[in-house]
Amino acid sequence: MKVNVENILNEFASFTRSLPNINEPQLISFAFDIHINDALLITDKLNELSSDIFLFRIPNNKLTVYGFNSALELNPNEAINFASVSANYNFWKKNCINNWDKKNILNKFILCCSAKFDCINSSEEWNDFRTLSVYVPEFLLAFRNNKVSGCYNFVIDSSRNFEIITRNLVSFLEKLSIINDGLVQAAYQKAKILSKLNSKELEQWKEIAEKALNELNEGSVKKLVLSRAYSFNLNSKIIWSSLLNELFKRFPDCYLFFIQKNNSIFFGSSPEMFLKVSDNIAEVESVAGSAPRGEKLESDYELEKTLRTSEKNHQEHLFVSDFISEILIHYSDKVRIIEEKQIRKLDNIQHLITRISAELNSKENLFELIDSLFPTPAVCGVQKDIAKDLIRKFESHDRGLYSGLIGLMDFDGNCELAVSIRSALVRENKVTAFAGAGLVKNFDADEEFLETNLKLNTILSLFTDENKSK
Repeated sequence: MKVNVENILNEFASFTRSLPNINEPQLISFAFDIHINDALLITDKLNELSSDIFLFRIPNNKLTVYGFNSALELNPNEAINFASVSANYNFWKKNCINNWDKKNILNKFILCCSAKFDCINSSEEWNDFRTLSVYVPEFLLAFRNNKVSGCYNFVIDSSRNFEIITRNLVSFLEKLSIINDGLVQAAYQKAKILSKLNSKELEQWKEIAEKALNELNEGSVKKLVLSRAYSFNLNSKIIWSSLLNELFKRFPDCYLFFIQKNNSIFFGSSPEMFLKVSDNIAEVESVAGSAPRGEKLESDYELEKTLRTSEKNHQEHLFVSDFISEILIHYSDKVRIIEEKQIRKLDNIQHLITRISAELNSKENLFELIDSLFPTPAVCGVQKDIAKDLIRKFESHDRGLYSGLIGLMDFDGNCELAVSIRSALVRENKVTAFAGAGLVKNFDADEEFLETNLKLNTILSLFTDENKSK
């Protein structure tokens, strides 16, 4: 870790002296140079800086962003949709001053975003997380390849006090500078857990699956995604730098995320892009239809072949792709399929995937577009509102951020958002992992249960279960 505190403070003083007279509140973003060897290796040390941490890594290590604390909340209290953020977004877009043109910043993503699956159903275990959160972190670190850039963000008005603002920067930099530059990533050691043995899990799944089948047969919905929550207790401390690095090594094609708020942590590795907008080009992924990986090349190919020819999986996939295309048509005159029903192979599972692109008619409708797409039938169902009501009725757990959204935005109408699946909530010594399965007519409850086990294994395989090793 190399932090030239004196040099950064001199640059900061020069930057603040150059600021114009402030008549109304302004968001200030000061970029500075910093050197860090490994983004994930320092996670446990950075945890000492704050109890409010946001980590998001775009697949294949294209970009890793850490956000610490909150400088500015864009979403009003109790906001339940992205459209409610629009007015604040437009105000701060016009009232933002930065020195980015003088620094080689790695990206312009300055907003951290997360949204729960359901704005109505909320339980105590998710209280540390807001239903919708769109905010500018106080400190932001961005990593790409071997380059790192930092930003200090704060709001000032006519009564600005740069003495306090400077002290905050000094405090952060001093804490950052004591992180040991000689840290080495040790061999991964799994944290130990004690699972809660429940022989009735399959029985409980079949019970709600039967209810879902009745709804499908009656035609109230065409597809319904039901999920399971699997809880267990920690019997040893999680070394987050090691665990996140293991997740990234096993799933480099997935979005890696980690959010800490107070005593709760939500983390995971998602294969599903929700929405990417870059220079007015929107891209959405339809990820629906799954099969396990084979132990050998021949068996893996046979499972892929079954996935490609499965009527059930294709029907499930088509519902998602059609939904996305129909939404995008309202926002674009140029919607096209980039890749259709391709196979994405992950460490333990393979998916059908279709990529859909659209040239947006306007950047002004970004938040409306997000609300229209969310949640997609990949995690909810068709028709959306009815499916969500049935999920509330059938599932005994609160999904919280599972199957919600997580990602980054800038003030130019660009974003990269992922569907927060293959994930878990850690609260004190309890871990709850989540997984779901898409149900359509003539589904097999046993097969869907096995599919949820396969998806749960993304999280469960990171731990050693002492109950099962006895």
